[in-house]
This record gives sequence, structure tokens and C-alpha cells, in this order.
Amino acid sequence: MAELSENTYWIAIAHLPRWQTERINNLVVQVIHEHKLSWADFFALDKQQQLKIFAFNEKELTDIESVKNDLPRLSFIAEQLQNEGFQIIPINSPDYPRVLKENLKTKSSPTVLYIKGRKGLLQENAVAIVGSRNAGELALRFTDIVARKCAADQKVIVSGFAKGVDKQALDSALAANGKSIIVLPQGILTFRSGLKQYYEQIVNGGVLVLSTFFPQAGWDVGFAMARNVYIYGLANEIYVAESDAKGGTWEGAMEGLKRHRSIYVRLPEAKEKNANLKLVEFGALPVGMSGEIEQAKMKPDNTLFQSSQLSVANEPAQKYKAENRDIEKEILELLAQGAYTSQEIILALKLDWESRMITAFLKKNTNVKVIAGKPSRYTINEIITPSLFDEL
Repeated sequence: MAELSENTYWIAIAHLPRWQTERINNLVVQVIHEHKLSWADFFALDKQQQLKIFAFNEKELTDIESVKNDLPRLSFIAEQLQNEGFQIIPINSPDYPRVLKENLKTKSSPTVLYIKGRKGLLQENAVAIVGSRNAGELALRFTDIVARKCAADQKVIVSGFAKGVDKQALDSALAANGKSIIVLPQGILTFRSGLKQYYEQIVNGGVLVLSTFFPQAGWDVGFAMARNVYIYGLANEIYVAESDAKGGTWEGAMEGLKRHRSIYVRLPEAKEKNANLKLVEFGALPVGMSGEIEQAKMKPDNTLFQSSQLSVANEPAQKYKAENRDIEKEILELLAQGAYTSQEIILALKLDWESRMITAFLKKNTNVKVIAGKPSRYTINEIITPSLFDEL
């Protein structure tokens, strides 16, 4: 009974309306670690006590009151999950996957995980093989080879259960008697057909199904994009079978590179049309069909200075220079090849700059054209003007 009540509170807190994950996780730290309160104690506080202890704003107070009034309904959901063999793993549980916390930190680690299957899989060495839904034959063959190799090495395959590379990775791992974690883009209670399909593997401990979304939520394109973050976060190794220059695979790989994670990308053949080589330019590690690194194809690291040499964005132009290196020229030459975000420029040129610094340079340089969007992209203007640095 105590576990049921606790799970009800965790469901309520994890899905506070329009609260960012980081804000929710900070509340967890405040309540449980700083003030040593149980969730029952927390919800028993009146508004004035909550305001005094936690300094909530009016919206936050209203949101908490709203979920407090919704606890009876959430209790039924918690009971349904328990009766049907699902488990809830909160972020403070020893069963919560260490690799997910290490990769996503407090800012992005989901507050609760809803799972069905052997929870020990969350602590095992995991590999994500990612790629397009419409991946070509070579990408699928690569996925099959790497997944089977991982299975032989007792590594868990993390799959998003989408068609194409995701499904191939899952099927190949299970065909080789391997193990897999299926990360859902929906609530776990709405995955009925999948739970039935993999019932035997779930019972035998070979498959674990995981969701971070409200248990009754249906499939959603926004959930599918958000789910990609958790696939990358759960993995110790990440292999890209095939990527376009935009979309979930690209964004996930770029975010991984930003976090200084090792991203392994299949080297494409000349006839292929994809963005795999572009990821290699940004720092991903090129691999052959068996997943082995192709050392001969790797670029040497050309980082020439440390971040301590580069500070705020509005400092004099000489701060953009480095010995034996013309940074402005390198940026303009890169932009002449296409449109890039500030983070992509930093990765491509291996600059130890903060995003705000590169953005300030791009916006004040008249040779650069800004393409509006989220995030903004930058490319070269057709008419090149004298160097910004020459004017100072």
C-alpha cells in the first residue's frame, strides 16, 4: 500500500504541467534531500507553507494544487500499473540507470521511468544503433552486423522501435539471442500490441520496455523526438548507420558530439546520399561495416588553443585570432559549403569556443547571412566585404 501511494506521488510530480525536467528534478532535490520530506509530507503542506519553504511563484503553486486535486485519478493509474506488472523507477532510486544520469545530468534526466521487464538490463553495457526510418540496404546490413556482434559480446541494444534501423537493430539482437531495451515514444500502457509481441522475451529477461511519458499518453511526434535523447542517454556506445542532415538521428548525433561523447559513424560508399561524412567532419569516428574504426580516414585534431584564451563575445577582434590560424577565413570557407548552426561550426572547426562567442562573431560579420530558425543557421553572403578584423 505504501509503495502504491509513493508511486502515485511520483506520477504527479513527474508530469507537473508545463514544468521543465530540470525544474522538476530540482524540486525532487529540495523536497527529498534538502528538507528530508516524504511526498506525503510535501502534499500535506498548505499553500503558505509551500510558499515559505520553497519560494514557489503563483503558477507553480497553482500547478501543484492542480496535481494534488488529481491524486485520486493518478492513484487508479498507479494501481493499474502495479496490477499489470509494470514498475516505476524514480530518479533517486538505486535501480535508476547510472549511465542515463551521467549522460543527461539533472537538466535532462527523466524524473521517472516506467518499465516492464528485468530492470537489471538498465545497469548493463548498452549500445544504440541509430539511423533513418528509410535507411538503405547498406545501413541495414551494417546494423545487423553490429547488433549481432554486440549480442555476442553480451551488450544490450537500445532501440527506439521505429521502422528502419531501430527495428533492424532490435530484431538482429534478439535473433542472436541478445538483449534489448525498447524506448517508447508513448505511454507504456498504450503499447499493448508490442507487449504482447515480445511477451516471451520480456518474461525471460531479454527485453525491457521503457517509457518516460505519462502512462496513458498515445504516440506523438514530439515524444518521438524527445525519446531520441533517452536512447542516446542510455547507451555507452552510439553507432550511426545512416543520417540525413536534419532530423532525429542528426540532432542526436550532434548533441552527443557537443557533450564530447564518442559517436561512431558508418563510412558510406560513393553512391550513397546521406550526411554520414558530414558527421565525421564534425568529429564523429568513422567505422567500417563491422563497426571497427577506420584510423586512416580520421582527421588529426587541429585544436590550437584553450578556452581560457577566449572569453566574452564582445572583446576586441584579436581575441578571435590564434597563432598560425586564421579563424575568420576558416569559418567563411566552411559557410561557403552550406548552412550551419553555431554549434556545428564549433564542432567542424574544433574550436574551443562557447556558442555565444561564435554567435556574436557571426552576427557582426557582414559576410555572414543568418537563416532564421530554431536554431538559427548561418551561411555565406554572395558579396564578400573586407574583413571585420581589418577594420579594428
